Amino acid sequence: MNMQAWSREEFNRAEALVRGFSTMEPVFAVRAPGRVNLIGEHTDYSGLPVLPIAIDRSTVAVVAARCDRTIQIANADPAYPARSFALAPEIPPYPRGDWANYVKAAVQGVITHFCARGIPIDRFSGATFLIDGRVPTAVGLSSSAALTVAAALGFMAVNGLELLPREAAAMIARSEWYVGTMAGGMDQAVSLMARRDHAVFIEFNPLRTTEVPIPSGAAVVVADSLEVADKSGRVRNEYNRRVVECSLAARILGRAFGIDGATILGDIVKHLDNWRADDIVQTLAAIIPERFTGAIAQAAEFLEIPEPELRAALLGEGAARVELDERRPLECLRRARHVLSETERVHRAVEALGNGRLDEMGRLMDESHRSLRDDFEVSTERLDRMVECARRAGAYGARLTGAGFGGCMIALADAAKSPAILAALERDYYATLAPDAATRALHATMCAGPGASVIKIR
Repeated sequence: MNMQAWSREEFNRAEALVRGFSTMEPVFAVRAPGRVNLIGEHTDYSGLPVLPIAIDRSTVAVVAARCDRTIQIANADPAYPARSFALAPEIPPYPRGDWANYVKAAVQGVITHFCARGIPIDRFSGATFLIDGRVPTAVGLSSSAALTVAAALGFMAVNGLELLPREAAAMIARSEWYVGTMAGGMDQAVSLMARRDHAVFIEFNPLRTTEVPIPSGAAVVVADSLEVADKSGRVRNEYNRRVVECSLAARILGRAFGIDGATILGDIVKHLDNWRADDIVQTLAAIIPERFTGAIAQAAEFLEIPEPELRAALLGEGAARVELDERRPLECLRRARHVLSETERVHRAVEALGNGRLDEMGRLMDESHRSLRDDFEVSTERLDRMVECARRAGAYGARLTGAGFGGCMIALADAAKSPAILAALERDYYATLAPDAATRALHATMCAGPGASVIKIR
């Protein structure tokens, strides 16, 4: 039994859940942490690097095999109703926004992956899940990834299946597309592969990780804006829109640089030696309009591609097709400028953090927030206020974290200054929202924790 990744509090939660089982089958317990991203926002789905940490907030699930082919799910929080569904090669989703779609995504991902390896569908047994999620939801701390990772690992455990962490991260990242969000692979990778007291530098295609030690005198302050940022709900279309804009920019740059098959900005970077963000952006600015006011139709004409072909490539087809409001222009230039400059910042941040240069790391975080606000347009007035508040209180730097459109702010500070930053947020931000806002909102100093773990608990 590997308990090193488990806190006593997490193990107590698992023991409380397991008391709900009367089965004689083995019972497994899984912990999967949420994450907060230090820097590298909206880069992972372009195949470009990120620098997150796993946080000391987790989802714990206990799971046991069933003698039928049914998945039964119950949640310790009564706000999330129990669900049940049958195993199948193609599992239909619940209505949009249903919490159990993330469990369905995990199960579907495992079935798809292992069936492709030759394991027949009737080889899988059903499972009963009891879940206790303590990663705050819809605030940009990847509660969805924690749930999906926990469900996937639990389903594999009761079926006697194993994958290397890198394989599992790639599989689970793909599976989350099931809920309709065109996300990258950061959240699942760090939830699975994090190390205590370290950030994780994650590169993609292929997935690789490098641990970056966090200096002992540094503190990571995370604070919720109390503005809901639910990627499976109203924010999803805005998030997917930016994925489309970045992919379109990559296709245009691929044509300009003679890179066949380029579909993400990472394809461009990998084919250029000694690239600089400014140079690539200048190339793009010289060949496209500031924005495509005619959306995909205009872009198809520019690329000399049949419009239906480009539309299918960017939006998908059938049930997987994403929604795009084409009355609005596509902002490819500004989106690419953020992603490429953010990639440069990530590489500099790895060097700065790893060598204890916290002032420099803070400046990079400040630059990241400005780029997210001005070029990627995912910040909000509330997030901007929180970032400024943290800076005035002495943070090295601060930025929004997660998809944006609400959710959380992250600040890097000297550990001795973190109480003053939290107090300033309570006084100058939360108190302006409502008398009880500070009591309702997550705002805390968080520790970099370990990655996911599965144990046999009974």
